[in-house]
Amino acid sequence: MSLTIKSIPIPVIAIFVITLWSGCTKDSNTDGPECNISGITLTYTANIKGIIDRHCLSCHSGAGPGPDDYRTYEGLKPHLDEGHVRLRVVINKDMPQNGGMTQAERDSINCWILSGYPKQ
Repeated sequence: MSLTIKSIPIPVIAIFVITLWSGCTKDSNTDGPECNISGITLTYTANIKGIIDRHCLSCHSGAGPGPDDYRTYEGLKPHLDEGHVRLRVVINKDMPQNGGMTQAERDSINCWILSGYPKQ
């Protein structure tokens, strides 16, 4: 007896599809701390660029040793979209590798990302 899609009951197929779909989320906002800063709108230009420049560009400036180029918002945005920045900087706290970022700076990055990481 051969198994075909026609021989599988629709509820079984639906459960399979829902299970697969629910596992397909990006890593950005599903875990980690909530924003603990209120009353201020953080933007890349006004608040975050300086933190990135101080702590990330020694490796992520397009010239290595780290991959990618964080000198601009556009260079950083794909990693924000995928949730990598929040995962590594806020949740795992394994970036920057030198460990020099303060908790206040991590909190600012977290709140900025949770608010949709506005540029200006």
